[in-house]
Amino acid sequence: MEIRKVQKLGYSTIVVSLPRSWVKDKNLKKGDSVIVRVDEDGNLRIEPYEAEGEKRKREQFIIDVSQINSPGLIKRILIGNYVLGHDNLVFINKGERLSPQVLKEIHEAINRLAAMEIVEQNLHKVVVQCFIDPTKFRLTGLIRRMYTLIFSMIEAIQVYLSDLDLNVLRQIVNMENEADRLYWLIVRQILLAQKSWKVAKDIGIEHPYHIVGNRALAKSLEEICDRIEDVANELGRIPIEAVSEHKDVISIIDTILGDLREILSISMMAFIELDMVKANEILNNLKVFRNRVKELDTNFLIYIKEPLALSVFRVIVSSIMRVADSADAIAEITINRALEIPSKICKWEIVEEYLD
Repeated sequence: MEIRKVQKLGYSTIVVSLPRSWVKDKNLKKGDSVIVRVDEDGNLRIEPYEAEGEKRKREQFIIDVSQINSPGLIKRILIGNYVLGHDNLVFINKGERLSPQVLKEIHEAINRLAAMEIVEQNLHKVVVQCFIDPTKFRLTGLIRRMYTLIFSMIEAIQVYLSDLDLNVLRQIVNMENEADRLYWLIVRQILLAQKSWKVAKDIGIEHPYHIVGNRALAKSLEEICDRIEDVANELGRIPIEAVSEHKDVISIIDTILGDLREILSISMMAFIELDMVKANEILNNLKVFRNRVKELDTNFLIYIKEPLALSVFRVIVSSIMRVADSADAIAEITINRALEIPSKICKWEIVEEYLD
C-alpha cells in the first residue's frame, strides 16, 4: 500500500500521480488513456483503456524443457502456470525432439485441469491453452460441487461394503480426479481474484481477506477427497472373500462413514449459510466422533489377528481421522467468516472515548 498526496494543477484541477510499478506492469506510456470508475462504496478504480480495434497483446509463457531434468517438474510447472492464471503456455526443445516423458507429463497435467487443451503440437513444440472465462464460475458453486463429489465418494464406498463390487471402487478414482480438477480451478479463481477486484466480485468474493480463508477451505476439501480415495484403495487390497470374513468390522466402518457423511453435510450448510451455531455443533460432534474412531482402532488391535486385514483397517481409521481434522478446519473458517457480519449473537457498537 502507498499513500500519495493530492496536488493542485492549475486553478481548479486536482491530480494524484500513478505508482511507477503499476504503470510499468500495465505497460502504460504518456498519452495512453485510462478508465476511471466509481464503485459501490464511492471509491475510484483506475483501469487501462483499450480502444476498439486496438491490437491487444497476448502473453505467452515459454518453457524450455531442455533445461529440465527433474522428473515431474514439467507437470508441476504446467499446473502452477494454470493456477497463476497464465492462459498460453509453449513447451519447446530447440534442436531436439520432445521426449515421450515430456509429452507424458504434459498430458497428465492437462488431464487434471479444467478447460486446458493442446492447441498446437509438432516434434519440437507443444502449445497449451486455457479456455476458461474466469467470471463464469462462482466460488460457492465450485465449493458445492466439491462437497457433492465427497458425498458421492463416501456413498460409493458404502455401496462397495454392501455389494462388494470392485467396479464401484474404481469409480472413486475417477471422482477423485474430478475433485482435483475442481480444486485447481478454485485455486486459479482465487489467485485471479487477488489480481483483479472485478474478478473477485464476479465470482462472489466480498472482501480481500476472504481469499486466504477460501484457499484454506479448498485445500481442506481436496484433502478430504484424497483421504476418501485412500480408504477405497485400502479396501481394494483385501480379497473380497477376506472382506466377507470381517462382517462385524465392515458394519462398524459403514456406520462410521454414514456419520461422517452427515457431519460433512452439516458442514456444507453451515458454511453456505454462515451459521456459527451449526459450525460449533460440528466441532463438538467431531470430538465425540474422534473418540469413537480411536476406540475402534484399539479394538482392531485386540481382535483382528490377520496382518493384512489389521493393516488395512488401521489405515482406514487413520484416513477417517484426517477427514475429521479437515472438517474441523472448515468449521473454524465458517465461524470466523460468520463473525464478519453483525448478528444476534455478536453485534457491533461504537463507543466514544475521551482522551485525557
